[in-house]
Amino acid sequence: MISHLQMITIYVSDLPRSLKFYTEKLGFVQTAVFEDGDTKMAWVAPEPVLTVDRATEIGLCEVAETDPRIGAVSGMVFTATDIAATYDELKAKGVHFTKELIRHPYGQGEGDQEANFVDPDGNTFLLHT
Repeated sequence: MISHLQMITIYVSDLPRSLKFYTEKLGFVQTAVFEDGDTKMAWVAPEPVLTVDRATEIGLCEVAETDPRIGAVSGMVFTATDIAATYDELKAKGVHFTKELIRHPYGQGEGDQEANFVDPDGNTFLLHT
């Protein structure tokens, strides 16, 4: 049986630009880098998960700008302890939100706030409580 999710690959057109976005704007930590000829990758993760055994990391893989996998990621969910503060912080850092922070009318507890944002290559993510 599968026991863990090791890595999610996000295809990007410019690895240095993507690293800057994920580390400086989202606050992730770069955990590794690999370069071998045409293959360029870097791994990032939110700092709190670095102490978790076998935590899932994001692998940023640079490919040609015409590669159809660029911008194809959607449905990945990031959580935050204080979603409103995180939303405000990311907006202040210039993260582009395609759906502003909303509170759903069905409650005031966990799981009722969300916003969508994109990375520099158009990959879409959900910020959710």
